[in-house]
Amino acid sequence: FNSVHGRMPSVATGAIAANRDLICVGVSGDGDSLSIGFGQFGHVIRRNLNMLYLIENNGVYGLTKGQFSASADPGSVAKKGEVNQMQNINTVATAISMGASFVARAFSGDREQLVPLIKAAIAHRGCAVLDVFSPCVTFNDHHGSTKGYAYIREHLHHAVDADLIMKESEITVDYGPGETIPVKLFDGSTILLKKLDAEYDLTSRPAALAYLEKMRAKGLVVTGLLFIDENLPELHDISHTAQTPLKDMDCAELNPGSAALEELQRSMK
Repeated sequence: FNSVHGRMPSVATGAIAANRDLICVGVSGDGDSLSIGFGQFGHVIRRNLNMLYLIENNGVYGLTKGQFSASADPGSVAKKGEVNQMQNINTVATAISMGASFVARAFSGDREQLVPLIKAAIAHRGCAVLDVFSPCVTFNDHHGSTKGYAYIREHLHHAVDADLIMKESEITVDYGPGETIPVKLFDGSTILLKKLDAEYDLTSRPAALAYLEKMRAKGLVVTGLLFIDENLPELHDISHTAQTPLKDMDCAELNPGSAALEELQRSMK
């Protein structure tokens, strides 16, 4: 369902808090998450809410005729000829530095890479941020744009390719030793990671951030699974909530009465 612009994480937090078994997919945009909703973006990462946070990133405000968004690269050219002079917010670098437990980037024109990343993000236990470059064909797919189809295809750099193997499936690997990294997810499924760049370490935040900056300086758009940590506690672990979803509890369980409240207050004196 549609929520308030810039407030998707709050709605998702309420839904997951009440129903811990819910599969949550939140779809946002660069204007939504990196501008009006930037504070919400940070806090949902901090809480490690168990959800897929998908950002459709096109670098412009398409609904208001193509102004630069916060993700627009310095030096990129708008459809009407204006050159962006401001620094941008790098979605994946920001998510990694804020503590996200799963960070990936993909291109909407590369289905073979995007689909496994979506599946892996849903299977991950925690806040999985997936930044998807999704060119705006009306206002940001021209010469001079750094978020258009031609530019992205020319500058793509795959750091890590990922494929998801569900827990009930047989795992067969035909790569040589050292070329793949199996990562077990909480639900028992496995991500097979094929490292395309020997320098890349997707389990180290400092290494991931340094690599992203190095590739940015070369003008390359790094895609793939960029960082993962399967050991971080998610919101319900941190909050010590009951195993039974709150939505399935009756009033007596949710409201233990004034005597229990008074006892709790006494224990805090």
